[in-house]
Amino acid sequence: MQEQIVENKKSIDWFTESRFGMFIHWGLYAAIGKSEWTMYGQKIPVKEYEKIAATFNPKRFNAKEWVSVAKEAGMKYIVITAKHHDGFAMFKSETEPFNIVDSTPFERDPLKELAEECAIQGLKLCFYYSHVIDWHHPHSIHEHCNNTWDYQLEEKSFYNYWNRLVKPQITELLTQYGPIGIIWFDTAGGLSKKDSEEIVQLVKKYQPDCLINSRVSHWPNFGDYQSKGDNEIPMYGEGTKAWETPMTLNKSWGYNEQDDNYKTTESIIRKMVTIFSKGGNLLLNVGPTSLGEIPIPSVEKLKEIGAWMNENGEAVYGTKESPFPYEFDWGAITVKGKKVYLHIQNNKWSTGSIRINGFKSKVKKVYLLSEPHLNVPFEQNSVEFVGLYNLHLNLQNEPPSEFISVVVVELEGELQIDSTFIEQSGMIKLDLGHSIIEKEHDHNVAKWKVKIAEKGKYEIRLITYKKAGTNWADEFNQDMILRFGNKTKNVLPKEDKIVTDSDNCQYPYSEVQSHLGTFDIETIGLFSLELGSNRIKEKAKGPEIWQAEAVKIRTIQIIKTN
Repeated sequence: MQEQIVENKKSIDWFTESRFGMFIHWGLYAAIGKSEWTMYGQKIPVKEYEKIAATFNPKRFNAKEWVSVAKEAGMKYIVITAKHHDGFAMFKSETEPFNIVDSTPFERDPLKELAEECAIQGLKLCFYYSHVIDWHHPHSIHEHCNNTWDYQLEEKSFYNYWNRLVKPQITELLTQYGPIGIIWFDTAGGLSKKDSEEIVQLVKKYQPDCLINSRVSHWPNFGDYQSKGDNEIPMYGEGTKAWETPMTLNKSWGYNEQDDNYKTTESIIRKMVTIFSKGGNLLLNVGPTSLGEIPIPSVEKLKEIGAWMNENGEAVYGTKESPFPYEFDWGAITVKGKKVYLHIQNNKWSTGSIRINGFKSKVKKVYLLSEPHLNVPFEQNSVEFVGLYNLHLNLQNEPPSEFISVVVVELEGELQIDSTFIEQSGMIKLDLGHSIIEKEHDHNVAKWKVKIAEKGKYEIRLITYKKAGTNWADEFNQDMILRFGNKTKNVLPKEDKIVTDSDNCQYPYSEVQSHLGTFDIETIGLFSLELGSNRIKEKAKGPEIWQAEAVKIRTIQIIKTN
């Protein structure tokens, strides 16, 4: 049993090979058109909320169209909200009449229709289920987000809810819709370890190969893979388990008629390849309307993504993460066998060349993925006495693909790289996740070793993510201690630059860059870099609370300025 809780090794392969899935937030809240937390935000009484069901008639819902949109986008699985926090079941539930078949004029089971269509089109169907939060049920108890406007907290009996609704409905989902790829749980605040184990056992009893995400529990080591925070792209060095980022196309999950804040297609694809290069999956969300239609802007974005995936899918599906434990300024890397895929952002293509330090493998040939007959000229050389290995590519004048173009580096033998941190074309990012954190006096110190390949002046920047509404001065009111080589600086970080379209950061966070200092590097080779601050925390040993921190320290960036 413990083996299944830690990781379902038998069935995780399909998940990691798929890389790309569709999240669908669809429920009774679509009729209000203000997203899925409206009942809680407006403290809508249960009796009033139930009346909305009488008007909910998604007569334009078409399972074939939905699955076709996902398939055309290059998605391999669909996760749909079978029951969200409002307690409304989007399937025929014998356990609770507050469901789409028994309480609405629609009188159809959309999950049944999606299951049939997914089987026809070859996608895996997966179910989201809110197992702890349920504002409709009088006995649901969460750590924080409870319905206390209808029900008295002290009168709640959790096991009434747990045994009479949750377990029976999960049983229904696992026994009436064929093979299910994932049961995607959410917000497990306050759930005991015993109850966490019990719900995992229930899923595995009916479908042993069904995956369970880590949000089933806040206790460590639960789930077959890790769900990152909403819209969170992790830093390097955070763990080895398979993982997935759930991401919105705009700012909302459920349908919000006022939210037209859509990411650009280019921004989505940049974030996608960043996720893939770190070994993760992207679960990209749509929020259908009360009529059962995926909003037109979402469909248009997905078609554009699909066109890119159709051309570049070889560099996505079944690939492994980049062998380099840091980001590249020009894009991202994925690997499959003896092929290394360089996902080069088109705005970086115009530089005419790409240089990769630390590339030790002998290269057989280099070509464009979209035009395999077009070879890319390359050179390899090394400086043995300092352990520097270099691959230099000469790019053609124009990028061959829209948004991001993929160059294939085909190897003669197995892939070998220098896995130490090496400055790449005058820049390197050192994520906090790969540092060694030690206690010194009243603060922690993050420590890295970095190889500098060129002499010159180097600027050190701190990259943090700041949550919307946070006052910077409240968070940074003490100097940080920065050591690079044998030089030390004390500096109070400021909001020197706000990056509005970061490859890694998105709403509700924004990327902040802070200048920490400039250093003269007079010799090439290995240097130590240390950052001391009372804001640096020890690495988490278990699941973290999603989006809890006002400011997250992410990265130290080293940039050659001359």
